[in-house]
Amino acid sequence: MPKLRMSTLPMKTLHNTSVETCARSCVQESSFDCQSFDVNNKLQSCRLHNHSSADDRMSVIVSKNTDHYRTYFERLFNHLPNHILTFDHKRQIFNVSVEQCSRRCVLEVTFRCQGFDYEVKLGNCWLTDLSPSNSHGLIPQVNTDYYERQSTGPLEYFLNFGFGNLQQIEGEQIYHKRVIGVSLVACAHLCLAESSFKCTSFDYIYDDKSCYMSMYIAANVYGLVTSRADDKNVVHYEFKDSYLRRFYPSPYSAVLGHNDKIVVGVTPSACARKCLEETDFICRSFDYQVHEGTCLLSTKTGSDVGGLILQGTSQVHHFEMKPHLDCGGHLETESGDFASPNWPRNYEHNLNCSWVITVPKFKIIRISFTHLILSTESTESCNQTSDRLLIVDEDRKNCLGNNIREFVSQSNNITVILFTNEFGDAPGFHLQYKTDWACGGHYSTPYGEMASPGWPSEYPPSQNCTWDIKAPPGVRIFLTFVKVDLEEHIKRPCHSSYDVIEISEDVANTSTFLCGRYNHFTYNSSRSRLYIKFSSDNRVEKSGFHAYYTFVYDDKSKLHLTPFKENLTSTESYDLFNITSLLEFQETIEPENENYSNNENLESGTNIHYIDYRLQPTAGTPIDRSNLTLQTERFPMFKIENELRFVIAILATCFSLVLTVLFGVIFITCRHYRRSHLKGHQGPVYLFNDDDSSLYEKDNTMNGETEKRRDTDIENQASLADVSFINPTYDGSSRQLLLPSCTSIPSAVNS
Repeated sequence: MPKLRMSTLPMKTLHNTSVETCARSCVQESSFDCQSFDVNNKLQSCRLHNHSSADDRMSVIVSKNTDHYRTYFERLFNHLPNHILTFDHKRQIFNVSVEQCSRRCVLEVTFRCQGFDYEVKLGNCWLTDLSPSNSHGLIPQVNTDYYERQSTGPLEYFLNFGFGNLQQIEGEQIYHKRVIGVSLVACAHLCLAESSFKCTSFDYIYDDKSCYMSMYIAANVYGLVTSRADDKNVVHYEFKDSYLRRFYPSPYSAVLGHNDKIVVGVTPSACARKCLEETDFICRSFDYQVHEGTCLLSTKTGSDVGGLILQGTSQVHHFEMKPHLDCGGHLETESGDFASPNWPRNYEHNLNCSWVITVPKFKIIRISFTHLILSTESTESCNQTSDRLLIVDEDRKNCLGNNIREFVSQSNNITVILFTNEFGDAPGFHLQYKTDWACGGHYSTPYGEMASPGWPSEYPPSQNCTWDIKAPPGVRIFLTFVKVDLEEHIKRPCHSSYDVIEISEDVANTSTFLCGRYNHFTYNSSRSRLYIKFSSDNRVEKSGFHAYYTFVYDDKSKLHLTPFKENLTSTESYDLFNITSLLEFQETIEPENENYSNNENLESGTNIHYIDYRLQPTAGTPIDRSNLTLQTERFPMFKIENELRFVIAILATCFSLVLTVLFGVIFITCRHYRRSHLKGHQGPVYLFNDDDSSLYEKDNTMNGETEKRRDTDIENQASLADVSFINPTYDGSSRQLLLPSCTSIPSAVNS
């Protein structure tokens, strides 16, 4: 409550504290029951109270620099009107509010309180240690509400709609899978893990512990059936996606009469998304009518209108947006959203919040503000005395004024900073960001990527983008288009097409044009400079193009030599691509013509400046010229090349000789081992089964004496009763087979 404070004296006062620290102190206070606190934004003091503004006996008074806060334990429970859980309660508390009952349940120490039933008219609170998963289900009860402690297991992804089941539609299979004999938690887990269809809801019958899973929600089948047919105790649960989990649900409740926009024929998830993305007003809640699929957006919540209106069994549900709590963070996803602390309510005083957004390299960040409303103490929105929002992008600070809708970065890393003072406050900001491809840019690294804005979705109309790729002198550029999908032009040349890509190496040179569709296209430049231009008209848009490039080094690159820029700044990094040398070279005098012959200048021997790269931790770190050692030496390059070739030839010859000797030793050893082993063997070597071995003996005119020795060997072998497993190197008659290998032959094993 802004600019208000409790009229009574506090129980404790803290100094030099923030709102977050004051709230934590109130929750952790053990000497008394802290129910609210006041924060003086100018003095940064905190006053803890054992009463709150919700008490009828207490009052709040106006205070210029002080805001009043109270605890909200009720938010820790899911509210289900006109239902009770059980008649077997652990404790009863008379004449208390819902907030007080919630506090008693959270702070209960004699048992684990899982929820409570609350009699609305009498103000009676009934605490219980049961939950729907370990009881007999919910019971319809007029004028009594059930408050369920928020779960941390599979059930936290589902919203409990109480008693009822999906309506059956003629000709449609409503339930797609049924499982009997499982718990409620197991049913929720099965629905989350289902892969044969998208499970979005389930009905659970407590009588026989059966789980009915479905891809439909109540809005798809015109609501739930709440009649007690067959006296089955059934409860309906629906999945909450990422949008619905941003809201506090209150089934069978509404803020009727305070709706600012109506949308018909949408799901609850779509309604939640529309509330989050609303730009005409600050949407704080919405009501959803199940039967018609109607979404009613509102700037009001239950506390703004004196409480929600209960709808009995009418299937109208209320959803209130959860406040944003983070004051800064590091976001690395390619899309997301965040807002000022306490959004959609007014932000706090004395804030200094920083959000860092990092997306993949070669991409940019596109920010869309649904709202940006800051408090200003002067006519200038970015005055040092006013609340202000800054975006730091490549060392450039951009101060954003109120009502700005869009910001596009120049790099893949930005920082969003919010400063607030101790005076006024305002709603703040809510933004959504996503990655995109830049419309043009300058590239000088050995590798890079580029694409039309919006890729792989459609590019915007009326685009005129230019990418400038500059390689070191003597280095060419290899460009690859992974895919090109532009507006088709059949009866006109490509260079005059509506949407076209132009590739050129110089303004005066002949250009290469691309239009229509290509699955793959490559371009190899003859110079060290390349321009890529993309233009589109204002009518038909396609997905555009995606391309990447690499530097192609000439013969000098074989020696791992790369020209070094003379005017390199202290903060500029020079990334290496497929280069293993620790030295970078720079010629003393660079010729004006980029097509000069490197070999002619190098063969004659020239003064070469080189930089010892070992002074740097890695090749990708920024180069600080003050830490580099610049030396000048005479390098006869042709002598170095001949010496390297001679050394490589000698090493290759030595390596071949070593391999030849090694293979010879292995071959002789294996041959000797095999002969010695066969000499001690008393029978022939059988490599086949019984039929094949007889043919083998016949073809080799084996005498009867050999057959006799073979029969004798079989009689002397161990019987099957003495063996434990069958070795695959033995046949059915337990005859040992010798494999033609230099590995040792296993001895007789038990089969």
